Amino acid sequence: MSLLVFAALGPAILAGLMMRRSVRSRWYEQPIELIGAALAVGVCAVVVWGIGIFAGGLDSRESCQLTHHTTYDQAWRERTGANGTSVFPLANACNEHVSLVPAWVNPTIAVLAAFTVSALALALFRIALAIFHRKEPVSS
Repeated sequence: MSLLVFAALGPAILAGLMMRRSVRSRWYEQPIELIGAALAVGVCAVVVWGIGIFAGGLDSRESCQLTHHTTYDQAWRERTGANGTSVFPLANACNEHVSLVPAWVNPTIAVLAAFTVSALALALFRIALAIFHRKEPVSS
């Protein structure tokens, strides 16, 4: 789990440097800062997704029995699709009452993904606006 946090440090530092580039204007007015913010939030979404994927550990049966002290129902898992194979929404359950994925993981991934897409869309809009409002011709 800590490897995910260390893997996120590089992109987070890069995003911070991209957002710190311009002091004279607000960070959300410049496209490069918006891209940096999208990168930072996107990395956070990937880290949360990794936390959800590895929430059950490597062996779900042992995690259910030893950590959560509940029964492991393989037939129910295969019938409902809560066997840890879905990419989103994350679903890894011991039985119909106990889930290995924390309840906050899926909503957090959805919100962070929405923020990432919104920041990238706004950055593209700002770039397009800057191109269309140029006073000089683009090609010489």
